[in-house]
Amino acid sequence: MKVVVIDDDPTGSQTVNNCLLLLKWDYSTLVKGFKGESNLFFILANTRSLSENDATLRIQEICNNLKEVIAYESFKKEEIIFVSRGDSTLRGHNFLEPNTINNCLGPFDATFHIPAFIEGKRFTVNGYHFVDQIPVDQTIFAEDKIFGYKTSNIKNLLFQQSKSKINLDDIQNIKLSDFEILEIDEKNIIFQKIKNLKNNIHVILDIENYSQLNKFSLVINKLSKQKRFLFRTAASFISSITDIKSNPEKDIFFSNFRRQNDENKFLPGFVVVGSFVELSTLQLQHLLKISNCEPIELDVFEFFRIISLENNQDKLNLFKKTFLLEIRSTFKKGKTPVLFTSRKLMSLDYSEQFNFYNSLALFIANLVAELKNEIGYLISKGGITTNMILSNGLKADYVYLEGQIITGISLVTYKLKNDEKLPIVTFPGNIGTQDSLLKVWSILENKNNC
Repeated sequence: MKVVVIDDDPTGSQTVNNCLLLLKWDYSTLVKGFKGESNLFFILANTRSLSENDATLRIQEICNNLKEVIAYESFKKEEIIFVSRGDSTLRGHNFLEPNTINNCLGPFDATFHIPAFIEGKRFTVNGYHFVDQIPVDQTIFAEDKIFGYKTSNIKNLLFQQSKSKINLDDIQNIKLSDFEILEIDEKNIIFQKIKNLKNNIHVILDIENYSQLNKFSLVINKLSKQKRFLFRTAASFISSITDIKSNPEKDIFFSNFRRQNDENKFLPGFVVVGSFVELSTLQLQHLLKISNCEPIELDVFEFFRIISLENNQDKLNLFKKTFLLEIRSTFKKGKTPVLFTSRKLMSLDYSEQFNFYNSLALFIANLVAELKNEIGYLISKGGITTNMILSNGLKADYVYLEGQIITGISLVTYKLKNDEKLPIVTFPGNIGTQDSLLKVWSILENKNNC
């Protein structure tokens, strides 16, 4: 069985390890994923950074390329599980993406919605989603400028996002009590309920722990030859269905990835914080208390002013050169530059928000591209920023997932032209505690006493 995950940002691999994350989806790159040693690979579609129309076009392109590869390489459809990986705090195109996949790669018998992320204390109970026991609509994530919402009821959220394309009464819910009696037995009422699903019915899964997820995964594997199911899930389900766990490596395993120069001296690290969520700001503030970390602020209003000018390229180049000089000056001082976008939010309309955030992420990606051979590691905070760095800055076809440097936060490696590996921490905006960013930096700097 091969599990193919179409990920809406680059951080959904946070519960698994040792597989490819594809940044491109051309024929030859997709074949690499299918023929890789792991029973799992990710396609980093980055659709959370796109408008509904652009996200639809990208998913269609990916799916059409997948269909071509599956047909010409003679892969068997019944041996492939497709997952649309989304955010555990419900931000993103939760209906649009799986619906587009169904239209291109279906028909599927059902689409299961499983936003539970156990490692991050995100659970679903009676069809309502919670973050650390708080209804998700009462958290800061519900106030997202682009993907904000006013309900923690997943059924209502799907109905609203579908623009009434699905009937509320047609959305089913497998509840926690169902897992207590679920068995892999043709006579079992819950097993039969799952087996009898058809016509791409939408089903919400209540999940509080891995034992429930694992029971469900056993059922899916049992029915894989008879049924075609699609999944819109957070990261925990991917670990369960593949039976790949977070690797329990010690800190030294990850700190050893830091690159050295020709004199065997460690190259400096570089930290980038693009995410605007409140948790990212708290983590940034905590890191900047360390004297070894030098703050470098990118004023988003100044950046917006420059990109709004006609014939702005010279001004933009000068803006970039200023940051490169400051970053390299910090390297010379033996400190870690921490580049962060100013914490002020721009008041823009829907389409302007997408364009601005992508332009800002591309600017940061170009800075990283200029510095890639000078740094020993990169910590990138925020999904859109990280994807732009990998795909547009480094122009990677793929990166290799080494594992989780701390719970829920992955380290990948990117091959430079000299075959050296640049370690990159893909740090979600909405994960961890206030000291998680500091903890990751400390591991890579081998400063375990911080």
